[in-house]
Amino acid sequence: MSLLLPRRAQVLFKDGLHYRKSCFEHGVKTLGYAITPYINDPRSGDLLVIWNRSFRGSEDAQRFERGGATVLVAENGLLGKGFRGGNWFSLALHHVAGCGGAFPDLGPSRWDAMGVALAPWHLDGGDIVILGQRGIGEYGVKSPEGWEHQTQARVGGRIRKHPGKTGDGVPLAEDLSNTSAVATWASSAALQALALGVPVWYAHPNWVGRTAARPLEVFGKIAPARDDAARLAMFRRIAWCMWEIGEIDSGAAFKHLLGEHSA
Repeated sequence: MSLLLPRRAQVLFKDGLHYRKSCFEHGVKTLGYAITPYINDPRSGDLLVIWNRSFRGSEDAQRFERGGATVLVAENGLLGKGFRGGNWFSLALHHVAGCGGAFPDLGPSRWDAMGVALAPWHLDGGDIVILGQRGIGEYGVKSPEGWEHQTQARVGGRIRKHPGKTGDGVPLAEDLSNTSAVATWASSAALQALALGVPVWYAHPNWVGRTAARPLEVFGKIAPARDDAARLAMFRRIAWCMWEIGEIDSGAAFKHLLGEHSA
């Protein structure tokens, strides 16, 4: 008679107040996984939780996937770490939630319960702001070197540097107060801009906010997107990849993502 092998999980990112690794490990354990410091022979039923799938971590993710295991990718909350006064993260299967990651969408209830008011659309006549990114993360997802300056040369406007590069910066809502549109590679700041009513032009074809925006390749050929229904539908969808730290610690986030999707 064959024995049922235990499900193992590895949480492959730093501990500390920012990452809250212990909360991720506790949440995974509530689903019956045994936390293992290192899994050298991943198999079906195992789980890897990784931060942003970058550098060495990408190699580990590929190794787990080859073994038939499941990979969950964590990153900062798509609408900001401090969204609604909480401590938020994003989670998706195999890739970052903001660009190519998969997650179950159970409809409008989660977003609607948050009670977030979406601002009226900004009109033409203001600045165009190009949202700089740090250029880190998964190959094929991270912003290419020099993308901001290349985009500025094409569309004009000004560049807002990523706060992670400068260490400071004007708050996004204040900086975009007189803006008519933003251009992004695939940033979460552009999602926040949409909530503030700022139309978005995007470059990466898998950016999670694309259904409420326009591709940068048609800039100047068509009006920017100001579609209330599309914007609401997009936020209702991405609410299912955004989780507050309590939902991660309790296991609710993992139960949602892995309930019918574990390897």
